[in-house]
Amino acid sequence: MALLSKTNPIGIDAVIHKIQTKLYNSLTAKWNVQLNGYPRCYVLEEKNERTIEYFDGKNDYSGNLIVAEKNKFFFTAENDYSKLDNLNYQTNVSLYFILDVAHIYPAIKHRCDAEVLADVMSELGKCPGLLQKNSVVTDYKKVFQGFRMDIKTNMQPYYCFRIDLTLSVFKIDQKVCFNN
Repeated sequence: MALLSKTNPIGIDAVIHKIQTKLYNSLTAKWNVQLNGYPRCYVLEEKNERTIEYFDGKNDYSGNLIVAEKNKFFFTAENDYSKLDNLNYQTNVSLYFILDVAHIYPAIKHRCDAEVLADVMSELGKCPGLLQKNSVVTDYKKVFQGFRMDIKTNMQPYYCFRIDLTLSVFKIDQKVCFNN
């Protein structure tokens, strides 16, 4: 498992990279599990079925990420950008999680979805200035509404949820400083 990131991300991808790296580092340390952290992924449609896939950099897509396997999180950004002023923009982004909660908190005997969600929201709260949390979607029928999904994606031990965010201010040419 790994932090999968874009090379030299720019604009919205630079902001997502900061959030992705923060979440990956803090959650893998807290949970002591293997976790895949994906950057902005892409919505693809074929034969009237929509999927979310990661572009692997080899001129190909990874395959549908909406499956109950491995612990993972990924972003989509299907929305247009709103211009705030001459330099700054904002847009909406969705952050998805599919997690094996039994491995994250093995000592807890009940379904620990609330504990996992609290951990994620706490870490997102440590990304000041980057985003606004608009909503948390936990109803599995709505998390991937409009996408091809197997019901097992939200059956114990798996838990899926989506956090809808607004990236409040970013520049189209913004870059990540890798020296920090």
